[in-house]
Amino acid sequence: MTGYFDGLWGHDGVKAILENALVTEKIGHAYIFCGPAGVGRRTAAEMFARAAVGASKGMNPDIITVSNEWCGVESRSDTILADTINEMRSDIYIKPYGGGRKFYIVPKGDTMNTASQNKLLKVFEEPPAYCTIILIAENLNRFLPTILSRASVIRFSALPDSVVARYLEENFGMSADEAAVRAVISGGSIGAAAALKDDPEPERLRNAAIDGLVSMVENNNGNMILFSNFLKSENNGTDFIFSVLKSFLSDLVYMKLGLEQNILNKDKTKQLGRLAAAVPESGAARMLDVAVKYERVNKTNANFRMTMFCMACELWEEIHGRNYRSTI
Repeated sequence: MTGYFDGLWGHDGVKAILENALVTEKIGHAYIFCGPAGVGRRTAAEMFARAAVGASKGMNPDIITVSNEWCGVESRSDTILADTINEMRSDIYIKPYGGGRKFYIVPKGDTMNTASQNKLLKVFEEPPAYCTIILIAENLNRFLPTILSRASVIRFSALPDSVVARYLEENFGMSADEAAVRAVISGGSIGAAAALKDDPEPERLRNAAIDGLVSMVENNNGNMILFSNFLKSENNGTDFIFSVLKSFLSDLVYMKLGLEQNILNKDKTKQLGRLAAAVPESGAARMLDVAVKYERVNKTNANFRMTMFCMACELWEEIHGRNYRSTI
C-alpha cells in the first residue's frame, strides 16, 4: 500500500483500484463513486484527487467541488442544476494551474436531471486530457445509460460493523460495548455513526422495535397488534427499523446455531435469549426471511399500513407456529 488513502476506513478493494490508477498513471476522465451515504465516497474522491495533483490537505485550485453555490446559482434545492453544469463545462477548458491534472468532484451527482446530464455528456464524449470528473451518487439508476457507459463505476459498500465500531472507539473514545451498539445503529456508515452519536432517536426506535418484536413471545394477540401499530406509526423511520430487525434476527440465527461470538447486538442478549427459547432454528431463519421480504415489499407501491400489519402477522406465526388469522 502506498499510503495515498491513509485515513479512509475500510474499502480495501476500492483503494486497490484507485492506487493502481495512480501508480500506473492511468487515471480515467470520468468516475461514479456509488454507495450509501457516509461510507467514505467523498473522502476517497478527495484523497484520489489530491494524490493525482500532488496536493496536500487543504484548498487547491485544481480540485473543484461542484455545487450550485460554487457557480453562484441560488437555489433552495441541493439538486445539481443545468446552470451549474454549464459553469463547470466552461471552467473545464481552463488548463490546470499547478500539475498536469484537474479534478471536478460532484457531490449528489445523481440529483442531476436529464437536461443537466445531457449537458455533462458533451464533456464526457470529448474530455480534455487533463480533466477528471467524479460523480458522487447513491443510486446508479438515476443516470442516463450514456453517462454510465462513459464513466468507470466504483462501488462502495456499507462498512462492516466492526470497522465502524473501531472508528468510534478511536475517534470518540467510546467503550467497546457502546461502539458496537452504535455501529449496528449506523447501518455501516461512519458518517451516520458520527452524526447520530448524540441523537437519542435512533436508540429509541431500536429499543422499541426489538422490545415490540420480543413481546410477541407472549401468547397474547394484543402484543402483535401493538407491534403492528408501532411499525405503522414510524413511517419516517421505516428503513432504519428494517435494518434493526434484520440485524437482531441475524443474531437470533447465530444464537440458535451456537455462534454467539458473531452476535452484534451484544446489549440485547437477554431479549435474544427470550426469543430464541420460543422459536426453533428453522423458525429463526424464516423470521429473518420475513423481514427481508417485507423490506423489499415496502420499496414498492404496496400499501404501507397493510405491509406492516402483514409482517407483524407473519412474525407472530413464526414465533407461535400456527396461523394467526385463525385465532383472531
